[in-house]
Amino acid sequence: MKKAAVAASVALLFLLSGCLPVASLQMARPLNGHGVTFGLTAVTGSGDQPSVAALPYVAYAWGNGSTEFSVSTQAGLRGGVKQQIASGVSIAGGLTIPWLIFSEGMSFTADAALLYEPTPGLTLAGRGMYAYLGAELGNAWLGGASLTYAYQDWLFEGGLLFSQEGRPLFSVSAAYHF
Repeated sequence: MKKAAVAASVALLFLLSGCLPVASLQMARPLNGHGVTFGLTAVTGSGDQPSVAALPYVAYAWGNGSTEFSVSTQAGLRGGVKQQIASGVSIAGGLTIPWLIFSEGMSFTADAALLYEPTPGLTLAGRGMYAYLGAELGNAWLGGASLTYAYQDWLFEGGLLFSQEGRPLFSVSAAYHF
């Protein structure tokens, strides 16, 4: 029974991470030029038998310093846009489609975020998401927050993602950006 619970927890983590953009690894200031990011995220859920999953992260972004476009993958393919609205403040949005399309129809996640840079190299982000997980699993509203720190070419992020049921997913990410 214990092995089944662990297997179910791991399967749920991969299912959710396949459709949800778990790590954002974004700074508040839109990119000026082109950039590539490679990283790894560790995700764990809460509950009686929390499991840990490791998810790779790859992104390509381009922008003009006020608007940024990006394509990223973390078990799903995400297209996004970020717009600076004030110095150190941006809004972002995106659409994620999982690599594994569910047999009962197409799944997707639409997300929106507010990113704030209180000091250079540090970004606080609040996110809201709507996830449609197919006819059998239905839909969900989710919220999240993350803290991203940039040090030279490295990005480090800690995040929290929670659903309307209140069971949070915790994530820790590290990535190299060039």
